[in-house]
Amino acid sequence: MAKTEKELESEKAEKNKLAGMNKQLFAEIQQIKGDLKATEKERDSLQARVTKFETNKEHQEKENKEMILNQANALKALDEERQRVTKEDQDRQRLREEERDRIWGEHENDVISALLDLCKLPQFQFTCYTNKTLPDEFDGSLKPDFLIEFLDQYVIFDAKASKAQSLQTYIDDAVRKTADKVRKNKNIYPHVFLVVPSQAISELKKVIYPKDELIFYVISREALAPILASLKRISTYELAEQLDPQKRENIINMIAELVTHISYRNAHELILTRMGADTVERIQHIDPDLAEEIDQKQSEKKMTQLTMSEIKRLASSVSEQKNAASQLASPKAAVKKPFIQSAETVIAGKML
Repeated sequence: MAKTEKELESEKAEKNKLAGMNKQLFAEIQQIKGDLKATEKERDSLQARVTKFETNKEHQEKENKEMILNQANALKALDEERQRVTKEDQDRQRLREEERDRIWGEHENDVISALLDLCKLPQFQFTCYTNKTLPDEFDGSLKPDFLIEFLDQYVIFDAKASKAQSLQTYIDDAVRKTADKVRKNKNIYPHVFLVVPSQAISELKKVIYPKDELIFYVISREALAPILASLKRISTYELAEQLDPQKRENIINMIAELVTHISYRNAHELILTRMGADTVERIQHIDPDLAEEIDQKQSEKKMTQLTMSEIKRLASSVSEQKNAASQLASPKAAVKKPFIQSAETVIAGKML
C-alpha cells in the first residue's frame, strides 16, 4: 500500500512537472506567435516600402527618359531654329548684295548717259568725252569714265562701281590710285568728281578728299547738274585771272555756296539714312514673326524708278524746280514747330 502511494505521489509530481512544462511551452509558443506576427508586420511594411521605392524608381526613370527626350527635341528644335534664322539672314544678305550689285552694275552706264544728256542742254553745251572716245593725249594709263573740257583742261567724272564689302576702303583706295595717275597729267583739272549711287553716300564717313594739289569729291548723280552749272558759269570768262575782284569774289562765293549745299545735302541724307536704318532695325527686333512678315511684304514691293525724262525736265529748268518745291510745301505740312526745331538741332549737331 505504501509502495502504491509512493508511486502515486511520484506520478503526481511527474504530472505537475509536465503541466508546468506545458504552461512554459504554451507561453513560449505564444511569444513566438507574437514575434512571428510582428516579423510578418515588419515584413509587410518593408515589402510595401520596397514596392513603393520600385514604383518611384520606375516613375523617376520614366521622367528621366522623358526629360532626356524633351531636351534632345529642344536642342534639335533650337538647332533647326538657328539654322532657319541663319538662312534667313543669309538670304536677306544675298538679296541686299544682289540689289547692290544690280545698282552698281547699272550705275556707270546711268551716270555716263546722264552726263551726255546734261552736256547737250542749251545752258551747258560742254564738249565731252566718254571712256570710249577719250582725247588723243590720253594714252590708256588713265581712262576715266567721263571728261568735259573746261578752261583748257579736262574735268574728270568717274562713276565708281564697287562690290567690296567696305565702300569706304574702296573709295580711299580709288582716290589714292587715281591721284597717282592724275598728278602726272597737267591737262587734268585739279578737282575730280567720283560719282556713286545715292544710297551709297550714307556708307561714307567723308565725301571730300584733299590729296596733295588735288581735291576729290564723292557725289551722287543728283549733284551732276548743279556742278555743271557752276563750271559753266566759270567757263563763261576766258581766263580766271582776267576777272575783276568783285566778279572773282562772286564766283568764289557761288562755288562755296554750291559746295556747302552739296555737303549739307549729303550730310542730311546720311543722317536720315542712318536714322531710318536704326528705325528699321528696331522694328525687326520688336517681334520676329512681325519682322518676317515685313520682310516678305518688302520683298514683294518694287523699287520706284526715277525716269530720265523727269530728271531732265527738273534739271533743265530752275523755274520747274521752284514750282515742284512749292508743290511740296502746299498745302502746308502738318508738322509741329518743335519737331522741326528738333530736326534742325539734330542735323546741325551731327555736322559739327
